[in-house]
Amino acid sequence: MNVSRLTARASRSALVALLVATAVLLGLRSGNAAEPTPPRVLLLEVRAPITTGTAEFIEVGLARAKREGYGAVAIALDTPGGHLEATREIVQRMLASEVPVVVWVGPAGARAGSAGVFITLAADVAAMHPTSAIGAAHPVAGGGEDVEKQAGKDMARKIENDTAAFARSIATARGRNADWAEKAVRDSVSATAEEALKLRVVDAIAPDMAAALAFADGRTWSRSGQVQAIRTRGPVEAGEMTVRQRTLAFLSDPNVIAVLMMLGTLGIALEFYHPGGIVPGALGAFFLLLAFLSMKVIPVNVGALVLILAGVALLVVEGYVTTHGIAGLAGAALLGIGTLFFIDRSSAEYRFDPVLLSLSPWVVWPTPLALGGVLGFVGWKVARTRQEKLRVGAPGMIGELGEATSDIGPDAGEAFVHGELWAARSDAPIVRGMAVRVREVRGLILHVEAAPASRGVLP
Repeated sequence: MNVSRLTARASRSALVALLVATAVLLGLRSGNAAEPTPPRVLLLEVRAPITTGTAEFIEVGLARAKREGYGAVAIALDTPGGHLEATREIVQRMLASEVPVVVWVGPAGARAGSAGVFITLAADVAAMHPTSAIGAAHPVAGGGEDVEKQAGKDMARKIENDTAAFARSIATARGRNADWAEKAVRDSVSATAEEALKLRVVDAIAPDMAAALAFADGRTWSRSGQVQAIRTRGPVEAGEMTVRQRTLAFLSDPNVIAVLMMLGTLGIALEFYHPGGIVPGALGAFFLLLAFLSMKVIPVNVGALVLILAGVALLVVEGYVTTHGIAGLAGAALLGIGTLFFIDRSSAEYRFDPVLLSLSPWVVWPTPLALGGVLGFVGWKVARTRQEKLRVGAPGMIGELGEATSDIGPDAGEAFVHGELWAARSDAPIVRGMAVRVREVRGLILHVEAAPASRGVLP
């Protein structure tokens, strides 16, 4: 009896030990399974002027990062500057983002120029490639002149003060050097990566984006008074621009706008030359619509636009009025001058580098000359055609040669003219088989005369 009791107790103890061991193993396994994986990082590359397309690209990226649970948004920045309102939109989204933003100015030789300064200052963590640069955010006019020379002293002061305050507020919000940020606007100062790090403009120098993310990992960021750790050790996924955003970025190239204007005006002009062609006019209208859309992306000089349209008008006049080429040459000259001053770099809403935001010489000169040549040739052909004798209807019969198919006199006769058999009359008798020339057409009767031909025209 005692033996059986001992055996039963031993069995129960072994069963309890087995259950405890199983529970411990299951707990360890479930604990390993619940270990969180590193959050992903969304990479956005900005390697162009800051435009409305860029603002939409970054805004959509920040919204996606929040919606899909990314740990951070990384922006690879290389820009000469851009539209001030688009820059404000980007900065506002970055300051209010519920996902930390890491900005890296790179790759080698990259720059955060002008508008890029504000974007870099607004980052939670900012890093630069060792050979990159940042700064030069002062408003400039055409040729690098101060806005005061273009818009007046009061307007220049207003723009400068507003932009300087904007830069200071961003730098203060992110704990960066607000004095340098203001100098970048007022004095157009710039800094290398080493200088920017010493001046507390950026947080680190990183040779690539991976190094910038490694530096950012574990640092703190705050929103609405809550301080959290940045986690950037997860996989990096690149964000792609949509077709709309790529189109806006493409249209931000001033050379593209100039070519669109030329093609649009060429199509409209060809439609004037040959009404009813439809296709040239439709394509011209389409190109002009794209050009006008582009003018909202980058600054366009209205006066230069008027010169271009006036040049096209003179080329059209050349096709309708005999000016012996004077109107055509004047039109080509206006096209060249208008294209040369097409970009309005004095606009207060833009922070583009005056050198980088310019038209290529291969667009300024060859394109207007080619357009002038094409329209001039078309105009010359139209004018020449109008001077030629009509070849249809009764007027087109005057002077045509034919052959008498019967004897022709004042009262009767027939002639083969212009591929048809006609009733013919002649003041002087004409023998069958002689060549005749049409002098006049009265109704359906040709009045002919003998032609100085030795033989007829019939085969």
